[in-house]
Amino acid sequence: MGGSSGMKPVSTETERRLRGALARLVASGDRLSVANLARQAGVSRATANRAVAVRAELREAAAGRQGAAPAAIDSGEQSQTIGENILAQHVQVRALLRGEERRRNADAGNVVPILRR
Repeated sequence: MGGSSGMKPVSTETERRLRGALARLVASGDRLSVANLARQAGVSRATANRAVAVRAELREAAAGRQGAAPAAIDSGEQSQTIGENILAQHVQVRALLRGEERRRNADAGNVVPILRR
């Protein structure tokens, strides 16, 4: 249960669902785990574990949540919600940027050079 070699990658649609589920988990304050991520996305835990990039984002979000300081201590619950929403937005933006980079790399890999004879 370690490296990604030999694992079948998840589909683009599954990755999109997992990223949406991650954003919802971050925003809701629920525990950030692969099991919760899979449940929220409606996929198996094995499928969620194959989404290497999303799992990395899950770890980043969990680490950010542990180290995040509330925006305003005196606002109590409201500041926690604001902080979680900001974190969720950051996760979403990073996911979108990574997806765009993957699409660009895939497009570059699909270019077939024209050979003249």
